[in-house]
Amino acid sequence: PQRGELNSSPPPPMTVETLMNNVRAVMLRLGVAIAVQHNEVAPAQHEMSPIYCHSTFSCDNNVLFMEVLEKEAEKLGLHALLHEKPFAGINGSGKHNNWSVGTDTGMNFFYPGKTDQARELFVTGIACLAYGLCQHNEVVRCCVATAGNDHRLGAQEAPPAIISLYPGTGFEKHVDSIIAGGPLLGYKAEKTTADPRASSAMPAVCGVEDRNRTAPFPFCGNRFEFRAVGSSQNCSFPIAVCNTIMASGMAALSSLIEGGMSHRDAVAQMFKENRH
Repeated sequence: PQRGELNSSPPPPMTVETLMNNVRAVMLRLGVAIAVQHNEVAPAQHEMSPIYCHSTFSCDNNVLFMEVLEKEAEKLGLHALLHEKPFAGINGSGKHNNWSVGTDTGMNFFYPGKTDQARELFVTGIACLAYGLCQHNEVVRCCVATAGNDHRLGAQEAPPAIISLYPGTGFEKHVDSIIAGGPLLGYKAEKTTADPRASSAMPAVCGVEDRNRTAPFPFCGNRFEFRAVGSSQNCSFPIAVCNTIMASGMAALSSLIEGGMSHRDAVAQMFKENRH
């Protein structure tokens, strides 16, 4: 069984913290800033995350990080295991590819926004993503189907091997409304608080939607997180697949609109045909 004190909450062991600090310093000299470093669920499992950037550069930075990590670990008499499931009965490792699509004018398809134009773009963008994930589900699954990763996905840990989209329960209600004939506008991305039901604890601030860490493609406020990528993988192929299925969804929506359907009706049809 996994030891309860060696999880995400306590500080990393001193040797591991030294390693992560060394890796952070080397990566910074190479022009890559690391934003996060902490323990993970399993013993001797740790996470480091760079600051996001253009996907092409980010994938290169990730491969560079893997090389630096292994070299710096050896200097301290450690070995960095990048295998997805090196030990039976203990949580495996993966990469959380935080991914979004934007325009050259600064519009983010996956940010709910503060204007009607931005909110319509948000709803439309998720409709295109839903189409891509539904119609090309096997391709998305295959892009993370490695020998090591298939020991991890769908076992006793998240995410499952079934690829699905999770935009949040609040947005799902809005999708139902659109399918029923409602407008594209109307969804309010508001942060809430969770009542701990204890007088000694204050309410916890929650995100816009329940992130649902068990889903392979959950919504994270201004992006989606492809959580099924294996820890030894090069991120470039999964990201290329994400971009491709999104392009497929955009092409499908364009065909409906160019065929004479209104924007609202086209988005509604996309949601209706690709929601299960």
